[in-house]
Amino acid sequence: MEKSVGSGVPWLLSVSLLTLLSGCSSGSLFHSFFSRPGGSSSSDARFQKDYPELKALLRDNHFRKALVWVRDWEKTRTLSEDNQRLLRKDERTIRLVGAAYYMGVARERRKSGRLKGALSALETARALTPEDPTLRTEIEKTKARVIVSGQDGQDWGELLGKLLALKAKNPKDDSLDPTIGWAYGKLSESEYMAGRYSLALGHARKALSYKKTDALALRVRDRVEEMVRTLVDRAEREYRRHQYAMSARDLGKALEVDPESRRARKDWQILSETPGAVQNAEARNFK
Repeated sequence: MEKSVGSGVPWLLSVSLLTLLSGCSSGSLFHSFFSRPGGSSSSDARFQKDYPELKALLRDNHFRKALVWVRDWEKTRTLSEDNQRLLRKDERTIRLVGAAYYMGVARERRKSGRLKGALSALETARALTPEDPTLRTEIEKTKARVIVSGQDGQDWGELLGKLLALKAKNPKDDSLDPTIGWAYGKLSESEYMAGRYSLALGHARKALSYKKTDALALRVRDRVEEMVRTLVDRAEREYRRHQYAMSARDLGKALEVDPESRRARKDWQILSETPGAVQNAEARNFK
């Protein structure tokens, strides 16, 4: 054709996790992800056909979606015993690997002082492995650090709302504009830390409309736009390989984050007009 804004989880962490998943396919713990027994029923045939979707979710670190995929298949009573056993193994492995991944995310966020982001990652890990006592301890420690740091008490959205209400009383008064721009920048950072990248990008652009040189807003905008470029680059490679469904998925993600991306919209138009390309309701929303 996925937080004072820091480095996030290092590239090495993501690569290591993917290497672990792809390189250990012969090991007992991860074998279930990359081998599946044959089935004789129509349900087993569909299961084998759909199984690559699970691997794609894991490759992109979508552990909660992977669990939903497994649970949906567990409801299929006509599935063979071998495939049912495989699903149970997969669920245990997804929970363990997912929890380890998010604990790593939390460690990196703590190192950069992003305590609320670390707490969010730990809560996600706990949802995957709710009985882990280590996680419960880590969550309580991090909550205490958030309170001590004062990060728990600042609601930038509430502050911005109050500033805009004051501005509305006298729209011609420009004295509040620098403070409003600053609040938009802080809110963009907060949304970025929470992983709400589309909101973060919108707030960053709004902050820059008040002050073009706002360093915080520039960092947020540049990081999110780079994320979108990466998704579009990957979608274009997938398109050239005729992997239309994967291309549509990545372009959809890019447009969800930045609906104004002209490159993503142009690629989406090309994809939607390509014979044999996958089209769905979500696709039509981006036209």
